[in-house]
Amino acid sequence: MLLTQIAVGSLYKFSIPKGNTEGFISWCRQVIAICVIAFLQMTLLYLGLLTWKGNMLLGLGVMLAVNEVPNIARQFGLDTSIKVHFSSAVHNSTRAVNAIRAVAKK
Repeated sequence: MLLTQIAVGSLYKFSIPKGNTEGFISWCRQVIAICVIAFLQMTLLYLGLLTWKGNMLLGLGVMLAVNEVPNIARQFGLDTSIKVHFSSAVHNSTRAVNAIRAVAKK
């Protein structure tokens, strides 16, 4: 998932010279959120496995808490969902239609 985000991030660099930095900034936030959430999930899983030896129920509870990390992170502004702005979608689709027309004419 992170590799896909990194590959998509290069596409946002083309819009920076035009002054459209909103997409690039939201991409940076998504990458940071994915890294933080993955780190917290792995830490909780490791702690759950360490606790499993002494207290199985507590270890299981810690490992089940891993599922709630994205929800808690979302409360603090670390959202990994993709937000599509309608204006950018219309702009990109118009650009694609114009490119197809230009290729069709030749």
